Amino acid sequence: MLDIEKPRTAIREEGLSAWLLVNVFHRDEIADTVLDVPAHKTNTRPWVCILFPDKPPLKIVHCVEASILDHVPGHSIAYSTREELTAALSRNLPRGATVAADFSRTIPVGSFLDHGTALFVEECGSQLVPAENIIARCLGTLDSEGLKSHEEAAEVLYAVVDETWALVRDRLGRGRRVLHEGELRDSILRRFSDAGLVTDGSPIVGAGVHSSDPHYTIEGAGAEVKPGDVVQLDIWARKDSAGAVYADISWIGVAAREPSPEQLRAFDAVVSAREAAVATLVTALKEGTAVRGTDVDAAARGTLVALGYGDFLRHRTGHSIGGRVHGFGVNLDSVEFPDTRAIPEGSCFSIEPGVYLPEFGMRTEVDCVIRGGKLEVTGRERQQTLLLLE
Repeated sequence: MLDIEKPRTAIREEGLSAWLLVNVFHRDEIADTVLDVPAHKTNTRPWVCILFPDKPPLKIVHCVEASILDHVPGHSIAYSTREELTAALSRNLPRGATVAADFSRTIPVGSFLDHGTALFVEECGSQLVPAENIIARCLGTLDSEGLKSHEEAAEVLYAVVDETWALVRDRLGRGRRVLHEGELRDSILRRFSDAGLVTDGSPIVGAGVHSSDPHYTIEGAGAEVKPGDVVQLDIWARKDSAGAVYADISWIGVAAREPSPEQLRAFDAVVSAREAAVATLVTALKEGTAVRGTDVDAAARGTLVALGYGDFLRHRTGHSIGGRVHGFGVNLDSVEFPDTRAIPEGSCFSIEPGVYLPEFGMRTEVDCVIRGGKLEVTGRERQQTLLLLE
């Protein structure tokens, strides 16, 4: 739903002159999302929208697609030639001022503006700066409806974990019967459908060595789940409705009545890292200090390094969550694409430290929101013990 006041407030609070949104072929998902431009609208020519902190937007549209931004308030200018586009930008961009645009040197999810267009815009008189903080404020935070949809999805996901592991216990814990990864995957997807949830990809069900692949994809029926295997369950979904927000969790089981010492040690390590991340957030929020994505990642990562797992880390500690499972807000990341932005009120994100040994891997994942200046872990109680056959 279109909300012009939210970006205007963010532009003003960031001390910028404007936010420049440009799109063609719907390549900039951020621009379309902020302005609520439907994907079915024909977009073969560039359109431009300049959002200001203190006056209505200015829209520049091609004459063959002149209605594409009609739903956005403000004055429209139609162009048909590059010269007319150049003139419209030169007259209306704040000259010599700093204008935010959708690019980033370090955060790929916020980088859509191509280099050629950036050079063209700067030739028209403005200095472009990354819109990273504005994007985090506008698209990386949830309103009450978004939060409600996230919590409803999370409740289903926790129930799905219980049901999935009950199937493992039934098949393997009561006499030896064959069970494949694909059967668990299919069971999860059926449950999503029954609950009215949708997802953008197949859930991760990795048994044995496959659990050491963070983004393992099952081929066909998948591998057989064998006695003693670590079983990684990573599932994400959202309600099948406009504006719905994802939930995304990971739980770990062992197809045995007791884990091996190394399995237990690895599990305890990832739980400790998760709790270190939670504690970092809770302490900072209680003290009223800003906490950055890099800070939270460093706390979890430092815990795993201290416990001897430094050579077995493959990814950041967490990611923003929204209408995309990997959202546009602040990520908990100090190494892949370091995110030094402060995590704002209303943010929704995962905490999911993992270790990946040659024989098996383990990842524990919970979702969190910052509401009323406090950290809340959504869904049910976070995993403290391994799922076992009894």
